[in-house]
Amino acid sequence: MSEPDDTAHTPPGPPDIKALLDIIRGLVGEVNPKWKNLHFTPDTQLERELGLDSLARMELCIRIKSMLGISIDEDAAICAVTPNDLMRAINPETGASVSVVDNRIADADELLMGHFGSADAARPVDATPGHTLGEWLYALYAWPLFILIGLLTWVLVVITPGAGWRHKLAQLGARLFFICTFTPLKVTGTEHLDAGRPQVIVANHASYLDGFIVTAALDVPIHFIVKGELSGNVPARLLLQRFGVEFVDRFNAHRGASDVRRLSEKSKNGQSLVFFPEGTFTSFAGLQPFRMGAFVTAVRSDVAVVPVAIRGARDIVRGSEWFPRRGSLEVTIRPPVTPQGEGWQVALDLRDAARREISRYCGEPDLVDAGNIIPESDTGTA
Repeated sequence: MSEPDDTAHTPPGPPDIKALLDIIRGLVGEVNPKWKNLHFTPDTQLERELGLDSLARMELCIRIKSMLGISIDEDAAICAVTPNDLMRAINPETGASVSVVDNRIADADELLMGHFGSADAARPVDATPGHTLGEWLYALYAWPLFILIGLLTWVLVVITPGAGWRHKLAQLGARLFFICTFTPLKVTGTEHLDAGRPQVIVANHASYLDGFIVTAALDVPIHFIVKGELSGNVPARLLLQRFGVEFVDRFNAHRGASDVRRLSEKSKNGQSLVFFPEGTFTSFAGLQPFRMGAFVTAVRSDVAVVPVAIRGARDIVRGSEWFPRRGSLEVTIRPPVTPQGEGWQVALDLRDAARREISRYCGEPDLVDAGNIIPESDTGTA
């Protein structure tokens, strides 16, 4: 008499790490086509080294279910820092739960703003050994002027009723500052802005000046998307709230996902939103990878994306340095790009189209095309 076959009743085991890495590699190749053949290890960081932000990890969750037949908790997928973390979420017996892996999770999930940490090794700006007397005199002139105009604008924006009037006052203050500091501001392509319908406006981010530049350059009602940490500064919060700013949480993945849904509703209801999809600026020149929040928002709300290229800001205020220099600014507004359907691939197409336009006119190298974001020593060889 033959023995019963118990294997037929044995549930399938979890996938091996190679199958998971293959899925991740496919998604990385879509997000950053230059990296489609990139070699990496189970300990490579999904966001900082592979460029998969929280929205990309939500897409990864969907693909794991469709390709491996395994449902993984969406929150765990968003919070995962490495492929090994995803394996622990799929099969908790392999290690600690992803929600308590270690303290890296606290600063790894930056849905809309974020940064790519390993980019710091790319190409630093040449250090200046010192400042000339003329540069010091200009800085001593520009800083008091900035404080004076800034305080006056703050008071007027906070006390003035009506969003339209507040926007005009902020725009006037920004333009007055550039005029008084002898900073030419050239704006082209304003015909691509539509005050009568909502748009998602995306611009490169190179300097602390970028918000002032966009405010001075765009003659339509806009709502900036800014990091939630600024809401803790009372004077800044008062000004930003009166200016119609939308705060997003950079460090809480759960709130970050809900931020996208909230912003999509704002856009559907007629608000034009301004994103800096690089999320942050650095001390080195170059266009960093774009995060997906702006483009997913545009697809979900079915509104056009308007690329805006800012040129010259980094030469005036470099990275985190607060020393101002003489320079000129140029803002180029490109034709809007309309989403052609729904879904992740449509959002990727929007991102790539906007990035191409900004890269053409921002006057800085494209760090993704240059392949400088991920040092080879950090990606592994397997």
